[in-house]
Amino acid sequence: MPVLDAKKTYQNLLSKGFKATKGDHKYLEYYFNGKLILHTKISHGEKELQDFHIGMMKRQCKLEKKEFLDLANCPLSAEDYLNILKEAGIITEKDLVTLQPNPSQNIPKQKKKQKK
Repeated sequence: MPVLDAKKTYQNLLSKGFKATKGDHKYLEYYFNGKLILHTKISHGEKELQDFHIGMMKRQCKLEKKEFLDLANCPLSAEDYLNILKEAGIITEKDLVTLQPNPSQNIPKQKKKQKK
């Protein structure tokens, strides 16, 4: 049974593009073009990730067990992970389009006229 160092796994996922979020656990979110794609977590105080935790995290990260172990241990690059998500349909063509700002949101507010 493989065991992962929790702290090293957390740092390695951050280096692969995951973003840390606050909470009662160490939450990690993966965004692409500003869109939340998936999330996972590691419990505070967790020193080692046993097979059960690895299984949960691999499902949350949309990977097979070997792929997740490679992601956590660094042989799987951020680019390779992105390609796996694309091939699995987790990231779609729609997600690949760079988000364009809504022009109506950029209209400056008019100043109110002061009464004389």
